[in-house]
Parts: sequence; C-alpha cells; structure tokens
Amino acid sequence: MCFGVPYIPYGMNDFCNKKYEELTSPWLTFFTPAYNRADTLPRCYESLKQIRHPVDADGREVQFDWVIVDDGSEDDTRAVVRRMMEENIIPIRYYYQPNQGKHMADNMGVKLARTTMLAHLDSDDAYLPETMQVFWDEWHAIPADRRHEFRGVTVRCLDPDTGRLEGTRCPRQPYYVRTQDLRLRDRVKGEMRGFNRVDVLREYPYPVLEVKTSFYPESVLWYTIGEKYLESVVDVPVYKYFHDTSNAITGKNVRRSAANYHLWKYEVNRLFLKYVRHSPKEMFKAIVGMSMDGFVTNRSMSTVLGDVEPALCKVLVAVFMPVGWLLSRRG
Repeated sequence: MCFGVPYIPYGMNDFCNKKYEELTSPWLTFFTPAYNRADTLPRCYESLKQIRHPVDADGREVQFDWVIVDDGSEDDTRAVVRRMMEENIIPIRYYYQPNQGKHMADNMGVKLARTTMLAHLDSDDAYLPETMQVFWDEWHAIPADRRHEFRGVTVRCLDPDTGRLEGTRCPRQPYYVRTQDLRLRDRVKGEMRGFNRVDVLREYPYPVLEVKTSFYPESVLWYTIGEKYLESVVDVPVYKYFHDTSNAITGKNVRRSAANYHLWKYEVNRLFLKYVRHSPKEMFKAIVGMSMDGFVTNRSMSTVLGDVEPALCKVLVAVFMPVGWLLSRRG
C-alpha cells in the first residue's frame, strides 16, 4: 500500500506519487473507476489540477487526493496515470485489479479511501475549480447535530454542450431529502454528482454477483442508502457530464437486462406501493420489466413471481407477464 510506508516504485499494481505520500490528513477523495480510459482520464486530471482548496476554521487548506481503480484495462491507462504522477501536482494513487465490473471497482475505491468523504469522478468527466469550496460550504451548512443523518451532499451537472444545468430544479435550497423521494415523489430529473461519507459507503457495499463482470445499478444502492440517510441537494452545477457512451452498456442485451432486473426487483418490492401515485409510469415500467428482463436472462415464470413480495405487485406482475414476454422477444 502507499500510505504510511516508503514510496512505491512504478511497475506494481498499487502505487502512488510522492504528493500522495506527503499528504497527512486529506478530507476528500476523488475516486475514479477506469476501464480502457487512457483517452479520457487526462480530462479528469486537468480538472482536478484546477481545483481551489477551501480553508477550515483554523486557516488550514482543506486537502484532497485522487484514487484511480483500474478494472483490468487493456489499453495504456497505466502509462497515462504514470505520466500524471510524474508531474507530482496533485496526490494520486493507482490500483489495478482484474476486470470485475464497475461496482466492484467502486467497492475497492471505498476500501482504499483514507479520507472522511469520497466523491465519484467518472473516467470521462470533469469537476469545476470551485467544487471543493461548494462541497465544504454545503456540508458545514448542515447543522452539526444533524450531520449524522446525512450521507453527503449532492450537486448538479452541467451539460458541456449547452453550458446549462441538466434536468429540473429542486423545490427549495438546500433540499434535505431521501433519494427515492427526490426522484420518484418530487420527480427531479437530471444527472447529479456529489460526495458521500466514506463510513456510509462502507456500510453499504455493492453486492458480489455470480458473474463478476456483471453490472449492478447504482440507483439500487442510492435508494437503499436513502432508506436510512438523507442527502443535501443543491442546485449548484460543479460537474461537467460528458455524453460519452463508448464504455456504456447500451441496447438490449443479457448484460443490461441482468442489471435492470436488480432495479425492477427493488422498485417493485420496496417502492411501488409508496410511489405509484407519484410516478405511475416508472412504477409500471418496473412491473413489466420484471418479466421482460426476467425472460431475457432465462428466469422462469415461477422464479420471477417468486422474487415479488407484495401480494398486489405479484398479481400485477402476473397480469402483465404476457406483455413482458412479448417485449423480451423483440430485437
């Protein structure tokens, strides 16, 4: 490992630069899972180089580090990271693991973090220079005696093509809310990012799936955390979200259907009865999706129905199962 031991030379699967070694008490980790992203990681790097540091109550700069988990890349990702480290401008740690899927790279990133907070930075996106100041100010705007109720602060994304905030705005500012209420009751749309407490993320790791490279929907994790913790959402865009789909799971295929099935199952069992009147389209999409993606992934009718818990939802999934079957057969 890199922290607390002499500098690790290049060529190993876990190494860092001297800036990382010298950092004693960073507050925030920017975390990036990467798979064949040698071409886009420099965009992340350039944005983090521009980050301005806030100052705490004692007049000390609030520090961050950048942790990259390489999930089995076969391109020049490692070499690109080495060149970044050689500049020694920001603290960087690189960890390589065999390809296991983004959700498992996320678990490793949380495990490696030595900070209080962690902010995800996708391998093709960028943060704005004022990010750390916004993060620091908004977290400390939450009353100190209530911060234990919150997983973190959520901010908004800019569309780099239009320069506008993506999606719709929250009812008020700041907005203290649970993720499922934000998305399904208030129907606030758009890409969002932010930071979360590391201890909360360690409390809720992604599950280990039977097929290691399968994808587990992030929404299920945030909804699950939202059962216990609030988030503070502010309509301040500090993240540039680039519409790069080269690494995305697109189209209808078994891998996407396997991921969707986890989401539909959670929504049907945990959210349908509470939110169907607020978001009927989304909830009935889950009802049909249970059988559609269940059939695509070779689940039987009895298996799909066995995965449904509320009696009413079980009836609805059965009623709409012919629709799901027809949709599963479409190209």
